Amino acid sequence: MPYSSAMTADAATTPVAWNGLTLSVPSSWRPARLGLGYLYFEDGSGPAFELKWRAGAGRDGMEAAFRAMTPKGQARRADGLPKVWDTALAEFESMPIAWSIGERGGLGAALFCPDCGLAAIFQAYGGPDGPDAGRVAEVGRALASFAHHHDAAPEFRVFGLSFTPPPGYRLTAFHFSPGRFSLNFVAGKAHLDILRLAPAEVLLARDPLPRLARLAYGFDADRPAAEAVVDGCPAVWIGQRQEQHWRDRLARALGRPARLALLRHDLAADKLYGAAASDRRPVDPDWLAAAGARCVSV
Repeated sequence: MPYSSAMTADAATTPVAWNGLTLSVPSSWRPARLGLGYLYFEDGSGPAFELKWRAGAGRDGMEAAFRAMTPKGQARRADGLPKVWDTALAEFESMPIAWSIGERGGLGAALFCPDCGLAAIFQAYGGPDGPDAGRVAEVGRALASFAHHHDAAPEFRVFGLSFTPPPGYRLTAFHFSPGRFSLNFVAGKAHLDILRLAPAEVLLARDPLPRLARLAYGFDADRPAAEAVVDGCPAVWIGQRQEQHWRDRLARALGRPARLALLRHDLAADKLYGAAASDRRPVDPDWLAAAGARCVSV
């Protein structure tokens, strides 16, 4: 029996937020690949939906996105998009595309937002004739939820992890693997690294919390760690070049930044949450604790 992507209108969805974009996707879709401006989802039948974007790229960026993501020499301009997609994309200028290779085909569009200059391209996957009616409906609901104009700092919400960075911090790198999720941000010369490790019970059975913190953030094995309670959770602090004596001040003046890391154990969630920052000035522990508290499991 061939796979059908048909879903009921009230089928469960999962909110996803990534580097300035938010949308809700069917819960059967899972993020299979990520980039700084890229999301690729698969479901039980294989590729489902793909989205790539670049802020401020302009109309030329729309053409570049078309060339970069679609199969080389196989994509063509489509006659149009399903009405439900057109309705969801009313705020964009769009260029419909379609392609077919063997038993796989796709339908989507290159997009340009005249309000902010965002350029993007998306495609829905299907058989040689393109996405079926069920996939068209799924993608229509996802596109209807698509948003990229946000007044506040962008949220990151993927793989059951949610984090909103402090104002001014932008994502530069990330890593997702079983048991370890990390997000890396910069603001000028300042760096902020967010970490989630799991399962905590297994990790703590092998190493105590101070050793895990040193390993997670690259501190020397003999670097002192101060145990504490943060937000009701057992935690450890580790700092370097944070003091005001002349050696630390001289090191910072010579370009070796202050560093401060916090790792806390959320017993209820069975996870370890970490936040580490570096800057030319000593890192404020209250600021770092507040930043780290924004990292939660959902």
